[in-house]
Amino acid sequence: MNTAHSTVKNAWQIVATREIMTKIKDKSFIFGTLFSLAIIVASILISFFLNQGTTTYTVATMDDRSVSMVNSAATIQAEVDDETEVEHQNFASAADAEAAVTEGDADAYLHPTDDGWALVFDSSINRELATLLEQTVTSTVTAENAAAQGVDLAALSAGTTLQSSLLTGEDNSMMIYFAGFAFAMIFYMTTMLSGTAIANSVVEEKQNRIVEIIATAIPLPQLLAGKIVGNILLAIGQVALYAVAALTVMNLTGTADNFGWILSSAGWFVAFYIAGFAAIATVWAAVGAMSARTEDVTSLSSPLTFILVAALFAGVYTEGLILQIISFIPIISSIAMPVRLLSEEVPFWEPLLALALVLLAAWLLTKVGSHIYRNNIMRGGSSVSWKQALKR
Repeated sequence: MNTAHSTVKNAWQIVATREIMTKIKDKSFIFGTLFSLAIIVASILISFFLNQGTTTYTVATMDDRSVSMVNSAATIQAEVDDETEVEHQNFASAADAEAAVTEGDADAYLHPTDDGWALVFDSSINRELATLLEQTVTSTVTAENAAAQGVDLAALSAGTTLQSSLLTGEDNSMMIYFAGFAFAMIFYMTTMLSGTAIANSVVEEKQNRIVEIIATAIPLPQLLAGKIVGNILLAIGQVALYAVAALTVMNLTGTADNFGWILSSAGWFVAFYIAGFAAIATVWAAVGAMSARTEDVTSLSSPLTFILVAALFAGVYTEGLILQIISFIPIISSIAMPVRLLSEEVPFWEPLLALALVLLAAWLLTKVGSHIYRNNIMRGGSSVSWKQALKR
């Protein structure tokens, strides 16, 4: 008697184990996991290659004055960015210089004209190089004209320079973008795929009437709990796999030190990811219970899909005050708050408050979702709308 009672009491563990074993063999789950891994690896590699090597611009010249202008541009560029170099290459004639540009041996051809200077490109203008040389020509010629007129240009321009600097670290804007994008896509893809799998699993058990047999041995709350716990454990396993893959790639590329500042935000992302998934997992089960066929899952899950898409776009494309506000909205905050932590200094209490709000939402949605699940899992016939489910 005690053994039977213990079996029923721990039945959720059996269900959770079955969910895990079934899911790791599911093609959509495998695809989603591999897709998320690809995003993580690509984000790290793209950031790595963007910060690798030196860009060199070659400017064709044919006179000493042009050479001097290119050298001045190179000096200015070296003070701003040591990963971009500008060099000159002399040619005997304008035709040779233009041919070098056409053939790709030079990026542009710089030469003086009767009323100024000309910078010749092949089929498209390189804005970075054009801006640099334009600034160089303007400042150099202005200084020469001022000297010719006996004007002290240094005195006229004193105090007009503006220098930009960072209070802490280097400019990580590109890495922040890719890391934030990776966070957003991982949350969106895994919650969508796992949630849809939960709903499909429930509706299939309902459609095949297997749930009626299972319910004779396992109480419905235990059945639902097992499904949710199993999928949450899978989510934790996925996050662990992603972390191992990310650390492996960072160590192989030697960028572990460069990405160290991401780790604290990544830790918060794990917490928000698990809490956010837990918040809507039961609602996905409710969608399955409301559905009469697997085809109904798509239409009934549209509110969840809308929320996840909103979280995806809000986390990636918002900033400033709007990002701060949505970082406290449950579910959306699972992406928005980790993105904030990547890009700005956030008081420690804010992510704690946001996480507490997600957990509160998880508790409320679990109550609602489990209520809908129990009321509709045995119901046959047509699907149930959200309005009908909430009324019941």
